[in-house]
Amino acid sequence: MSEFKLFGKMNLTLKIWRQKNAQDKGKMVDYKISDIEGHMSFLEMLDVLNEQLISEKKDPVSFAH
Repeated sequence: MSEFKLFGKMNLTLKIWRQKNAQDKGKMVDYKISDIEGHMSFLEMLDVLNEQLISEKKDPVSFAH
């Protein structure tokens, strides 16, 4: 039996503002992520990106309140 899939996998480029602290100038950084499922929420997609960044020994994306 074949499974019907409404969405396929996507390769995306995310443009994310990165700034270490309030004094840092900051800049936009492009991140390429692949095999993102069409049904994933934005937060699930960021989890995939953060797992990738952590495996590369880079700072994950986080938000200041």
